[in-house]
Amino acid sequence: MNILNTRRVGMLIAMGTFLAAGLSTGVKIYYLIFFVLLAMAVLGAVSALWTLYTVRFDMKGVRSRVVRGDTLMTIFTVRHTCLLPVSGIRLRMSVPSAGAADQEVAVTTPPFALRTFRHMIRCPHRGLYEFGVSRVSVTDVFGLFTFSRKPGMKMMRMEVQPKAADIPAMPLKSADMGPECMSRATEDNASPSDVRKWQDGDVLKKVHWKLSLRKREIMVRTYEESARPDTLVIPDMAEIAALRDQQLTIEDCICEECLSAAKAQLEAGYPVRMPLTGLKPQEVAGQFPADIPAFTDALMRAKFDSPYGYEQVLMLMMNRLQRTGGAILVTARLSTRIADIAMRMQKSGIQTKLVWVTDDAREESLAMLERVRMAGVITRRQDPWQTEKPRPAGNIEDDYDI
Repeated sequence: MNILNTRRVGMLIAMGTFLAAGLSTGVKIYYLIFFVLLAMAVLGAVSALWTLYTVRFDMKGVRSRVVRGDTLMTIFTVRHTCLLPVSGIRLRMSVPSAGAADQEVAVTTPPFALRTFRHMIRCPHRGLYEFGVSRVSVTDVFGLFTFSRKPGMKMMRMEVQPKAADIPAMPLKSADMGPECMSRATEDNASPSDVRKWQDGDVLKKVHWKLSLRKREIMVRTYEESARPDTLVIPDMAEIAALRDQQLTIEDCICEECLSAAKAQLEAGYPVRMPLTGLKPQEVAGQFPADIPAFTDALMRAKFDSPYGYEQVLMLMMNRLQRTGGAILVTARLSTRIADIAMRMQKSGIQTKLVWVTDDAREESLAMLERVRMAGVITRRQDPWQTEKPRPAGNIEDDYDI
């Protein structure tokens, strides 16, 4: 039960006053008023407790996996069996939002009637969240008592994944890529590695005629090929010094830029490696578009708590660039040292792309970005707040009665 509110204190003072007046004067009207107030208090407490312990609700329309920016329409039903009137039922809902993790929804329903409501819920930031009704509270019709309890409902886990944009793949140098050129340059016709069945597009010179006659189906020789140089996507995982909502928005933008770049490279046929240098470092690698969900899941769970500065991370990655055909750098902090490292990567023969996540449009900042671009580095400045305005959430709509 909540702390005594002003109305409850006033009720207690009035009851005490009328009781004292009745005892001191013996006038019956004072006793009558006292018992009326007492009946109101008892009626309010009984109605609130009765409703609280008989209310039942169910939720529908909740997906376990959504994309950042989606708006869910949650449908839930409420029913109770209390015959006495109450002021209202409030449901405290845990929603996927780091800024306001709880939302309160007020509903009213007559006894024994199953009533359906709709509630719009926004998913503004990526991450793992718990969703569901965390607490139910009921206030009596006089506003004297408010009782609450945990509903005992199991909270559902919701994954809010970063949103990948469709961007063009970063082209690698012709000497470092090309499936046809690489295949023909590395094949050794004298030493096939294996055989397989005929597929449309195979050339006749690869057919193993003797084995085909023996198995009565066309078999084709396969050859070992050198691995293609991959693309290294390096996000800046250091903590961002900003307000909580701004920090989450910038983190979302960095993750989505990395995911979009990895998706574009994989769909273009380039293997991708992505080191995540947080407190618990890990590396995600993939060679085919089927590996995109692994990058999505890793970036959804990634925490920006790296103990290393981005310059230090880039210097460590310089030792791993022997077989790298391209490097994509994504950061919210562009310093002179980061710009120099990007230009050094480009001069070493690695196709480099620098994505700067910021809304900074000062002349000196744009001049430094232009200097990096003039060195051959592909540059892009992404404003994390240039997104579509989402539909307002939290509106409760009474749907219908059953």
